[in-house]
Amino acid sequence: MTLMSLMLFGTAACGDNGGDKSSTASNVDMGSDISGLKVTGAAGSEPKVQVTSPVSVDKPQTQVVTAGNGNPVQAGQEALLNIYLANGKNGKKAAATWDNGAPVDVKMDESQLFKPVIDALVGKPQGSRVAIAAPVKSIYGPQGASQIGLKATDSVVFVVDIVSVPPKDVLDGPDGDKVDVPADAPQVVEKDGNVTGFDWSKAAKNPPKKLQVIPLVQGSGPPARAQSLVTFDYFGEVYGADKPFDESYTKQPVTFALGMSKLIQGWDKGLVGVKAGSRVMIIVPPDQGYGAQAQPNIPANSTLVFVVDILGVDD
Repeated sequence: MTLMSLMLFGTAACGDNGGDKSSTASNVDMGSDISGLKVTGAAGSEPKVQVTSPVSVDKPQTQVVTAGNGNPVQAGQEALLNIYLANGKNGKKAAATWDNGAPVDVKMDESQLFKPVIDALVGKPQGSRVAIAAPVKSIYGPQGASQIGLKATDSVVFVVDIVSVPPKDVLDGPDGDKVDVPADAPQVVEKDGNVTGFDWSKAAKNPPKKLQVIPLVQGSGPPARAQSLVTFDYFGEVYGADKPFDESYTKQPVTFALGMSKLIQGWDKGLVGVKAGSRVMIIVPPDQGYGAQAQPNIPANSTLVFVVDILGVDD
């Protein structure tokens, strides 16, 4: 089992959100102070976790260190989280996502995350920093987690930053001012506002060698940011092809983690900063697509052309 798996997964007892402290931010239940624990630093940066006296709890306890003001975490849905894990006895760091340079993308269910952590996070808004203290045995069972220095008799502390949640406000389609497409670019074919193909008749015979992001509709919503969940509609063809290799217009919009190397590089680079309501064409050269590795309906070393609608942004 990897360190990341030890941070996230396992069988655990029920959680407890502690007391009822009100918050000035979004009426968040702030939980109750965890005795012996001091967490400092701004949400979004790696926290400084100090144990001034051994943290001793007989069941999971939650303290909201900083309340955000974004959309709340919802049970069963995705969230991007930064997690710091420490021994509650001495404050020694066991593991942290900051060491990997990116948050983790997890679903709020017990197949992907400890139940006490889910209980602590559900309902908390994006931008929050939440501390959870629990007996190690309630998280990892009677065997503890010796791989990361946690004995069954210890307590464990999680400090979790809620980086992103799925957008709550999702458009039905692009919403903004249309922009003329360059004459030598593929022309988008639509039906009832949905993309159905490309007209290649006036497009350059040879595809460009560099990534191109061509505005088609200029939206005015919040910009898509790196390390966030964004909702899209999309249509993709190999440059010069006559049918798509994938599209969402005949299905449902999809929500992806942007800027976390889960998408092709052309998307991670090209879509950051594009505003909600926008429609863009992205022409992706092979080195920022799938390169020499062929995919279903995509030959090796293909240039890819996408139309992407930015329908929802977690802001």
